[in-house]
Amino acid sequence: MKTIDSARTIFQNLAKLSAEKRELFECLLKQQGEDLTQLPIPLREASDTIPLSYPQERVWTISQLTPDSSVDNVPVGFHISGAFNVKVFEQSLRALIQRNEVLRTHCTLQDQQVTQSVRTSVEPWTQVINLCDLPETHRLELAVGQATEIAQTPFDLKQDLLLRATVFCLGEQDFVVLLVVHQLVTDGLSFRFLLQELAELYNANLTGVPPVLPEISVQYADFSIWQRQWFTDSLFTPQLSYWKEKLQGAPSQLKLPISSIRQQSTHKGSSESFKFSAEKSDQFRQLCREQGVTVFMAFVTLFQIVLQRCSGQDDISIGTLISSRNRRETEKLIGNFSNNLLLRTKFTDEMTFCDLLMQVKDQTLEAYSHQDLPFQYLFERLKNVPKFQVLILLRNSTIAQSFDLIGLEVQNLDIDLGSTRMEMNLDITDDAKNPIFGKLEYKTDLFEMIVIQQMLQNLQALLVCVVEDPNQKLIDIALPEVIHPSQWDNAIQPDQEDRKQAPDGDRSFTETQAAIAEIWSDILGVAQVGLHDNFFELGGHSLLAVKLFASIEQRLGKKLPLSILFQAPTILELDSVINSNETQVSWSPLVRIQVGNPQKIPLFCMHGGGFNVLIYRDLALKLDPSQPVYGLQARGLDGTQPLHQRFESIATDYLREVQTIQPEGPYLLAGLSNGGNLAFEMAQQLHAQGQKAILLAMFDTYGPDSVKLLPPIARSLSALHYLLQYMLPNYLVKIWASDPKTWLDQSWTLWTKLWRKVYLSQGSSKNPNAQSERHNNRNTKSKSRKTESFFSEVRLQKESPMFADPVQIKLPNTFEKILNQFSSYILQHSPWAFFTPSNQLQEMDDTVSTTLKNLEEYYKEVIKTYAPQPYPGHITLFKAKEFPPGMLLDSQLGWASIARGGVKVYTIPGHHTSILEQQELADKLQACIDEAQQSVL
Repeated sequence: MKTIDSARTIFQNLAKLSAEKRELFECLLKQQGEDLTQLPIPLREASDTIPLSYPQERVWTISQLTPDSSVDNVPVGFHISGAFNVKVFEQSLRALIQRNEVLRTHCTLQDQQVTQSVRTSVEPWTQVINLCDLPETHRLELAVGQATEIAQTPFDLKQDLLLRATVFCLGEQDFVVLLVVHQLVTDGLSFRFLLQELAELYNANLTGVPPVLPEISVQYADFSIWQRQWFTDSLFTPQLSYWKEKLQGAPSQLKLPISSIRQQSTHKGSSESFKFSAEKSDQFRQLCREQGVTVFMAFVTLFQIVLQRCSGQDDISIGTLISSRNRRETEKLIGNFSNNLLLRTKFTDEMTFCDLLMQVKDQTLEAYSHQDLPFQYLFERLKNVPKFQVLILLRNSTIAQSFDLIGLEVQNLDIDLGSTRMEMNLDITDDAKNPIFGKLEYKTDLFEMIVIQQMLQNLQALLVCVVEDPNQKLIDIALPEVIHPSQWDNAIQPDQEDRKQAPDGDRSFTETQAAIAEIWSDILGVAQVGLHDNFFELGGHSLLAVKLFASIEQRLGKKLPLSILFQAPTILELDSVINSNETQVSWSPLVRIQVGNPQKIPLFCMHGGGFNVLIYRDLALKLDPSQPVYGLQARGLDGTQPLHQRFESIATDYLREVQTIQPEGPYLLAGLSNGGNLAFEMAQQLHAQGQKAILLAMFDTYGPDSVKLLPPIARSLSALHYLLQYMLPNYLVKIWASDPKTWLDQSWTLWTKLWRKVYLSQGSSKNPNAQSERHNNRNTKSKSRKTESFFSEVRLQKESPMFADPVQIKLPNTFEKILNQFSSYILQHSPWAFFTPSNQLQEMDDTVSTTLKNLEEYYKEVIKTYAPQPYPGHITLFKAKEFPPGMLLDSQLGWASIARGGVKVYTIPGHHTSILEQQELADKLQACIDEAQQSVL
C-alpha cells in the first residue's frame, strides 16, 4: 500500500473511474497483493457531505409521494409485567441514541440534493402516560388505542428524531411500551439489533454491570459515503445483465383476486392471522431438511402455488426483502440495509411440488448472489420489470424474544398501523421450535376479507398436503377454496382462441348481461360478444363509450361514469357494477388509469375537449408498465357536479385532486388540446406555491396566435395538399378491398358531392334542384359552423399581410367563392370537424350526450377569458404532423413567447387526437418522463 495514501482516498477516486479503468485498477492492485474488498470502510471527515444510502434513497423517494402518511412507520408494542423501571428505560434509550448516529439523523435538502445530517446530541422523544386512575378493566384497551394513534403520527424526515418511545403505566407491575421508528433509519434486522442493544443497556444500567455490546467501528453515515463510492455503475453492470436476462418476458404484474371497483387504492390496510399446529410445523421443517432447503424457500413455493391457482398465471414473480450486510463492519450495525429482490417461478403441467421447490431454491440462491443491485436502479434501467405487488418475509424469532429484560415478562402487543404499501404481504415467524405462525396483510381497497381468508385456508391445506406427499404433481393437488375470476375486476382475459368460442347466444347470459351484450353488438358492430370480451380490444373508444353508457342508462336505468371502463371493461364486470347494491357509483374527477410503481412520480393527464380521460388509455398502455398514470375528467361530466366560472378555478380544483395522491412535488403534468392549457395553468399555480412541474407536456395544444387562416389561393392549395397527402390515401385504402362496382359507385358519389358543393353554392338559378340542394346541405353548413368550435380555444387570425397572395391579383368574385368552398369542404371532411361532442353526438338525444354538449358550450365561454401568462419553466410540446387544411401554424404553436424556459417540440405522425395512439409519442414521452424523474434524484 506504499503507493496509496489511504483507503479513503482509494474509494474517493474509485467512484470517478469508468468500468474499464476500474477493472484495470483492481487488477493492478491484485498484482501488488491488495484486494479492494478487504479494505476497511473508511471513516468520514467532518466536512464530508453525507448522501443517502441506496436503501434510504428508495424510502425517501416513496415517502415524498405521501409525506403526511404513517405508512413507513415501524411500530412495535410490548406488554410488560413486573417492576419495570421507567427512569432506567429513559436513560438507556438516551445511551442507545448517542451510541448510534443513525438514530440522530435527519434529511437535509441542499441544491436539490437530499443528504443526511447527524446531530451531535439529542434528547430522546419519550412520553410517559399514566392510566392508573382509570378502571383497571379498560386500561389496556385504552393504552392500545392511544398507542395506535401515536404509531400513526407521521414523521417529518427533515427535522424529527426518527425514534419515538411511549410508556403507558397501567399499574405498579403493569406497563405497555411502544417504540416507533421510521424506515429511513432501520430495517427489519436492524430493529432487532436496536431492541437487543436497548435491552442490554437497560439491564446494565439496572444492575450496574457494564453492557456487553459489539464495537461500532463505523457509523451508518460512513457506510453511506462508502456505498456510493464502491457501488457505482461499473460494478452494477454485471448484475444488471443478470437481472435483465432473469426477468426477460416476465409478466408485468400479477392478476391478483382484486374485488374493488374503486378508481384508486389508498394505503389502508388490514391483516388476517394464521397458525400451524406444532405437529405440522415440525413435519414441515423436517421436509425442508430432507430437501436441503430453508423454511423460507419452502414458504415461497407454497405461496406461489396459491397465487398461481387464484391468478391462472404460470409465471409468478413475488418480492422479498434482504438486509445486505456482507461487510464485517455492518454485521450488527443499526440502519437501513434492505433491498428488494424479485423471485420468479415458472409452472408446468408435469411439475411436482419437489420440482417447484428445487426451482425456487435455485432462483433464491441466484437472487441472493445478485442482491447488491438496488431495486430502484433496476427499475430505472430495465423496462417491464414485474411490479412489486406481493411481499413475503420470514422472521426467525418474535419481537419480544429480542427484548429480553431482567426480571420482567415481555409479551408482544400487536399495534396495527392500519396501512400498508404492499398490495399483499405474507409475514411468517418461525423460531425453529414453536409452532409456525404469521399474518397476511392486504390493502382493504383492493381485497375483500373473505378472499384473504380463502387464500390462507389454501396455504394451510397445501402445507398439510405436501408434508404427506411432496412428490405429487401440482395439477393433482386439490385445494379447499376455489377463488373464482369473477371475484375481481382485473380478471384474466381469455386468449384469442377462447374468444372465438365465446357464447353465441344468450344461453349462458343473465338478463342484464344479455342486454349489455346486445348494446355492445349494436355499438361496436360485432355480431357476437362474450362475457370476457374487452370493450377496447373490440374497437371501442371514447365516443363509442359515450354511446354505450347512454344506451345503458336508457335501457337499464343505471347512470355510470365513463371512467368505470378502466375498472370494468368486460360485460361480466359491467354487469357486476350495474347490479351492485350502490344506487349510484361514486364519481370523482381523479381517475386512475395505470397503477404502476409507487416509487415513481405519477403522470397526471388533463381531459381535452371530450371531457373524459378514456383517450389516455392507449397511451398509458404503451408507456412503461411501472409508470403510474392518472387522468382528470371534467366536473359536470356526471351531470350533477357544480361548475367553476373561471378557467383558473378549474385548474385549482384539479390541483387539489392531484395533491390527494401526491401532496408534494415534483409533478408530471400533461394534457391534450385544451387539457394542455389546464396542465399549463396548474403548473403556474404550482410555481406560485413554491412547487415545481418537472414535466409540462402538451399534446397538440394551441397557444396564443398559433393559427392563421391563409388567403384564398394559399388556402385552397393547402386544402388540395391535404386531400392528396392524407384524405385520398385513406379513402383508397378503405375501398381497396371492395368490389369494382362499389368502388365506382363510391368514387362517383364523392365527386358528385364535391362538384355540387362548389357549383351549387353559387346559387345558380339555372339549376332547378338548387333549392332542394340548399336544403340538403343544411347539415353541411351546420358542420361548417361547428368546425369553428375546434378553434374556439385559440386566437385564430383570419388574415395577415405577411401571408397575403404573393402576386397582388384581384380575383374574380365567383372564382374566390369557388376556392373558398373547396377549402371549406376539405376542412369539414377532415378530422378537425369531429373533435367536439356537439359534432360527434348531434344525432343523439340522451342525458350523457346532452351533458357533453352543455359542457362544450360552458368551456367555450370559460376559455374566452383565459390568457396564458409568461411561465418560468419549460414546455414539452408534442405537435401533430397533420394540421388543419387551409391554416398556417406557428412552429411552436404559440408557446415560444410564453415559456421562458423554452419549448421542446416533437412532431408526431397523425392528427390532433390520433397522435395519442402512436407508439412514437409514448416512446418520446417515456424518455421525457425518465429524464425528468432522473433530474430530481
